[in-house]
Amino acid sequence: MVGNIILYFSTLASAFRLKAPLPPYLPPAEKARQQLVSIHCSFLSRMLSIKLVKKVEAIRRLDVVRKREIRGSRQLLYFAYALTMKGITRELEFLGRTSQDAFGVIGESTETFENMFRDPV
Repeated sequence: MVGNIILYFSTLASAFRLKAPLPPYLPPAEKARQQLVSIHCSFLSRMLSIKLVKKVEAIRRLDVVRKREIRGSRQLLYFAYALTMKGITRELEFLGRTSQDAFGVIGESTETFENMFRDPV
């Protein structure tokens, strides 16, 4: 995900600096973020098997948890990061579409763009 976002920023930066058309396909930053969240959620669901549910209930009965004196958790930080990245990827996609409208798209269509990379036979 981080690689896609860095690639997105560098593609947009070069388009702004050169005022050149962008490719029709921009990096799939939001798709990478969704994959990261789904992988993490599936990992968590596997960890919370029937045996662990009893342990979770026992932890919830602790005084520290009931009084909400928990300072922070990795899960909370992870999902805060994922939520923040959602906003960033949404804005990047908006900037990408706006930049494509402003500077144009290489080849004017996806087919023309793909034909540029095919071997002439």
